[in-house]
Amino acid sequence: MRILSIIFLVSLAVSVSAQTPLIKQSFDKGVRLAQAGQYEEAIGNYRQTILLAEAEKPGDELLARVHFNIGVCLFHLKQTAAAAEEFTEAIKLSRRNYQKAFYALGMAEAELKNWRVAETAFRKAVSLKKSDGEAWFDLALVYLQKEDLDAAEKAFRNAVKYKSVNSADARNNLGVIYALKGDFPFAEREFNAALIESAGKSVEARNNLQFCKSYKQNFSKDLLAKFQFSQLQRNENLN
Repeated sequence: MRILSIIFLVSLAVSVSAQTPLIKQSFDKGVRLAQAGQYEEAIGNYRQTILLAEAEKPGDELLARVHFNIGVCLFHLKQTAAAAEEFTEAIKLSRRNYQKAFYALGMAEAELKNWRVAETAFRKAVSLKKSDGEAWFDLALVYLQKEDLDAAEKAFRNAVKYKSVNSADARNNLGVIYALKGDFPFAEREFNAALIESAGKSVEARNNLQFCKSYKQNFSKDLLAKFQFSQLQRNENLN
């Protein structure tokens, strides 16, 4: 199976509670720098925030968000392994209750092709927030890596149910799964739905729909191999 890529849709933590004015000033400056794309400078400010926190003891909630934001900056700087370490520290400080950090960890580990760890992180993310359509979508991509079509189908279905921004891609991928299972009526339905949801822009869905119609007329294994999953191109989108 071809290696699938991911969309990284996590936001910087932009506010914290129970912080002193000096810590808040340092944290907020880090956020502004990160939002401006000055990631290395932002990391410096976040490290300073950690030092201030060691003296003023504002609590683990702040530190969890600082480490999370450092992880986001490192991911942008393509220091993915280091980013994963920061997300893991954020999870630890949150007592394993930081849903966005689990999702971000899954993104980082998937980028590193650590599929087992990525799957565990995404599964925890959806257990903490069942309605997270993005986490369901990326969990489904991990299942595709494992060639577990049944699990991928369920996860893509949840991505559609919970209105992932990748809903059209999820529909297309469901269509491919149905086609590979030989259920062409359901495959056509999903390809058509993908075209509708993408306002006709899904090239994969358009091609797959044509392959589906052609395959029913000529049962060629070579043609079956042409069906394309969506999200084969990397697209980073951190907000």
